[in-house]
Amino acid sequence: MTSRVSLGLPVYNGQNFIAEAIRSILSQDFGDFELVITDNASTDRTADICKEFARQDGRVRYVRNERNLGAAANFNRAFELSAGKYFKWCAHDDVLSPGFLKDCMRVLDGNAGHVIAYPRLLGIDEAGRTTAYVERVLPDMESSSPASRFQLMIAAHGWDAAMFGLWRSDALTKTSLHEAYYGSDCALLAEMALLGTFAPAPDAILYSRDHPTRSVRLPSSERLAWQNPDGSKANAFELSRRVKHLVSIAFRHRGSAPVGRTLFHLLIWIANPLLMARLCLEVVGAVSPRLRSMLRGAGLGALKRIQSVSNRSPG
Repeated sequence: MTSRVSLGLPVYNGQNFIAEAIRSILSQDFGDFELVITDNASTDRTADICKEFARQDGRVRYVRNERNLGAAANFNRAFELSAGKYFKWCAHDDVLSPGFLKDCMRVLDGNAGHVIAYPRLLGIDEAGRTTAYVERVLPDMESSSPASRFQLMIAAHGWDAAMFGLWRSDALTKTSLHEAYYGSDCALLAEMALLGTFAPAPDAILYSRDHPTRSVRLPSSERLAWQNPDGSKANAFELSRRVKHLVSIAFRHRGSAPVGRTLFHLLIWIANPLLMARLCLEVVGAVSPRLRSMLRGAGLGALKRIQSVSNRSPG
């Protein structure tokens, strides 16, 4: 019998935290789920840890890739191997509250227009102690048009609570999933926003762990390798690829929102001076990575000086 909920846990070298993440999943007070772990050819003890959980609990399915496919492909594979009505991506270093699934399911079951139920997101450190970090809450989407929701999500520059919330699988199958560049999750959330609303599940809590090796803290070279393990140019064109991805999404879902409206919102977003500067740096980097690095360093230095002046008290 197919489980009602599927959880996909993509991982690469996650031995430090994955056992705690899996235990929090298996301790849910709703039990009709499958956990699909897609191991991106880890070289540490990840495989041994996951195999032991799979041996002990039939809800756990461990799948190891023959080679590292890159983060995007591994995330996508976790979904492609799933079968549940609802789906959730899990990070190997995060922890779920015991009622996470039940609380999120209650939201999706209550309104067919909701495509993602998202939790409260609280920060924890390497030792699992709570920190002061609490992720922002986005405005209510209930009365927003698809184009307005698209605008909201592209301006948000990502939103972990929604990314690691509970999704309707039938809506997710209509998307382009993750593409192989850092920041593709931001575009995927914007795409889902065209298909329906995101609704809070305030009793569900996602404990997001901060540590030196998490993807958001990787230097650009390691972040690029995380997405493209087979190697590619030093300049990742991350923002350029996101813009191209968002344009394709606008046309792909023109039946949900007028393409002129979504492209207009995209144009307004990209007209931000900082984003325009970043696009220019990506173009420069294609010709001279060294010059790009110099210009980026000069720009960051100027921003710090401006912030220092603005934060200085009048007296």
